[in-house]
Amino acid sequence: MNVLSEVPRPPPAVVEVFYNGSKLTPAPLIDWLAEGQFDDSGSRTSTLTRITLTGTVLVSPSGSYEQMFVKQEELRAMFAVDYADFVIIAGPANQTLTPGTIISSGLRPKVNSVTVPADTQFIRIDYTVELEDLVTASGVSGVTSSLSDQWSFREDPDTCTVQVTHNVSAEGVDGEPDKFEQAMRAVKARIGIDKLPIEIPYFVEPNASGLFGFTHPSNPSGGPIFEVSVQREEVADVPNGTYQITEIFTIVSGVPFYFTQHTESFEEDANGVASVTIAGTVQGLGRTITVGLGDGGVGFERASSGFINYVKPGLRWDASGVYAKFKEGGTGSGLAIFNPTAYSVTQNKCRGTIDFSITFTDDPAANLPSGIVSSTNSVSIVEGIRLFASHAIPFRRLGNVIQDIKTTTEGSISIQCQATAKNTGDATADTNRAIQFVQDELNRLKTLHANSANFVTLRIANLNQQFSTTDLTGQATLDFAFTVDLATVPDINSNIALRTA
Repeated sequence: MNVLSEVPRPPPAVVEVFYNGSKLTPAPLIDWLAEGQFDDSGSRTSTLTRITLTGTVLVSPSGSYEQMFVKQEELRAMFAVDYADFVIIAGPANQTLTPGTIISSGLRPKVNSVTVPADTQFIRIDYTVELEDLVTASGVSGVTSSLSDQWSFREDPDTCTVQVTHNVSAEGVDGEPDKFEQAMRAVKARIGIDKLPIEIPYFVEPNASGLFGFTHPSNPSGGPIFEVSVQREEVADVPNGTYQITEIFTIVSGVPFYFTQHTESFEEDANGVASVTIAGTVQGLGRTITVGLGDGGVGFERASSGFINYVKPGLRWDASGVYAKFKEGGTGSGLAIFNPTAYSVTQNKCRGTIDFSITFTDDPAANLPSGIVSSTNSVSIVEGIRLFASHAIPFRRLGNVIQDIKTTTEGSISIQCQATAKNTGDATADTNRAIQFVQDELNRLKTLHANSANFVTLRIANLNQQFSTTDLTGQATLDFAFTVDLATVPDINSNIALRTA
């Protein structure tokens, strides 16, 4: 919580003072006192640094007592935490340093007192804050005899992310009754991705300092860093006064809630039927063990939302692009992108992940409208032919007498269609969808193959329909009888001409 003065047109600050990430304005006067601590042999063991902040908070022109009391509460809340970062940076009016440059950091003092002296407390309050920091001879800040705060970074080329390992360990001062508590306090004050120094990672990419910022005591105006905490470990040695924490994060550049990776494969068989498979993983950002949330926490929630709302809708278009690139002479429109032949999703709530795989094909049998999973149709045509009469003559050595009747036999057309609907949980609606598709197909094929303009006479000889709400299927057979002009029927002395589809 910042403690800020409220005055018209305040002058720009030369320096800015922060404690625990909160800013004091105007910057207070700072009194430094360093006291050496020595052992019996006269060797320096540590330096006790006493810091006194003396300042004023203004609210002008009103500055009622109630407003000034709120400022007092903000001041007390700001210094209610011990062993937080005490940082001084260059302000916008600094003439020698670039604004934001760190002037002093590395001190994590405890708060001895916060004093607001008695006064009218109108328009202004004065305050004094006493801080104390013990720095060992090795330069370690805080009441410890040793402290290690190590960061390591490793690029993951498979996910385009960076794994960050943060290890913090400390040992309390020998001879102190609260040696373990000292070590634990020092470590606890340093854990969390927000403690990542602003300068690093420098070489590893994507990097926090180069591509996106994060909230840090030395850069309070920075933006968020996006991380997944995948592991936390702690080791406590109470008798020897040591405490250690290891935390592992994954940081991502430019993706606020999840990141995803996938592979794309293309196959084509000997018959020229091609298939495209997209398979991958969506990783949600954030802890999967979150107080107040269900299994999987915020990490799994973000993985689910990212997959359902953003990743899944684009899979068919990704597959279409792969098909257009690798299918010889093909375009993306040849792929049945609305009827995948296989689709699977596997969720892992503890890991906060969604694994997926989806396959599309350009097999004509799969190129169906949405909601229909399979369909077959056939057209059978028996042509009308020249009619002959055969007369058996007793004792005739040359066989029957064949007589040309000068007319044709009646031909027939049989159209059969069958469809299976996708199961949506409503058997009646699904079956009706299959029936509607069969009906449309019958009429489409009837227009193509049973057009009355192509025949002398044409009539419906039979219409048969079947459906099943158990199998979600519909099927129908439509039969026609027709006659044609004798001049158009097949002739023994001419080539046979077949009807086209």
